[in-house]
Amino acid sequence: MRIKVNTLREFYITVLEAVNTPPEEAGITADALIDADLHGLETHGALRIPSYIKAAKAGRLEAFHSPFIEWNKKAVSLVDGNNGWGQPGAVMAVREVINNAKSHGVGAIAIKNTNHIGACGYYARMIAENGLAGFVTTNSSPNMPPWGGKEPVLGTNPICFSAPSPGGNLVVADMATSVVAKGKILLAAEKGEPIPEGWALDKNGRTTTDPKKALEGSLLPVGGPKGYGLALFADIFSGVLSGANFGNKICGMLGTSAEPVGVGAFMWAIDIELFGAEGFYERIGELISMVTGSKLSDGIQRIYLPGEIENQTAKERSLIGVSISTSIVKNLNTVAQELGVSPLLTD
Repeated sequence: MRIKVNTLREFYITVLEAVNTPPEEAGITADALIDADLHGLETHGALRIPSYIKAAKAGRLEAFHSPFIEWNKKAVSLVDGNNGWGQPGAVMAVREVINNAKSHGVGAIAIKNTNHIGACGYYARMIAENGLAGFVTTNSSPNMPPWGGKEPVLGTNPICFSAPSPGGNLVVADMATSVVAKGKILLAAEKGEPIPEGWALDKNGRTTTDPKKALEGSLLPVGGPKGYGLALFADIFSGVLSGANFGNKICGMLGTSAEPVGVGAFMWAIDIELFGAEGFYERIGELISMVTGSKLSDGIQRIYLPGEIENQTAKERSLIGVSISTSIVKNLNTVAQELGVSPLLTD
């Protein structure tokens, strides 16, 4: 089903406010969800609303709470998410880290006591749009074993790098440290589709193509020990450094525990002006030309930069609307009915 962007955003705000989310936080959260929908990241947009609302209704996520800056020490700050929506705390953090970098040349910020922040690329793009190079990561509930293990201890803990380039284009590499983001498993389960072999293990540590068994089991780290190492350091920055929960201390948003999720996040930004912006843009432009102009493999039409396909998708969807599966729309309208608000109207 194709849905107009404004229609979808208004629906998000309506359901968020129905669980006592303040208007400003509802708008910020809706914008982050819409951005994911626009960029083709179904796993971080509409798909998340039912679990978000369930957590808020259960009181695990305190929708009426607002984030705040706990302290600032020159180039470094700490944001307390106050167990509210993850997106407002992350937006507060990215604004702060941008200011820190522009004031001191480099900025770093950690977030504690927060919830799912959505796609890291949303915040990394904000950093690059301000002429800065950036990095964003967050930890998540344990669903990935360390390399050589079969017990989930680490989350899929995404990492994202970003940089500006000539012509206002951005280079954004946003990726899970597992073979695939957990959201893709959730999406496959929602659609009743199998997943490729090599993505996940069942609860007994055996490989599976059944997404429901994968959700009961664990996901595999990308690149084996390399993905494990990246996930571990994402947790060190996001959880250990910030004072948030980490490893198997994190309670998943989809779980049955009454405890807050309590995840963390970490961001840094570097002002490229310190290294000479003119030279940077010239050199990154040269590197991009080397990469995209290199010889193609058989059957490949062109080489894309990280994030380029998603940016093209966003431009198209901003004009024609967002495509959402019938099953997800049905789930959204079930949420609306439970909350006593108007259903989502599709085109």
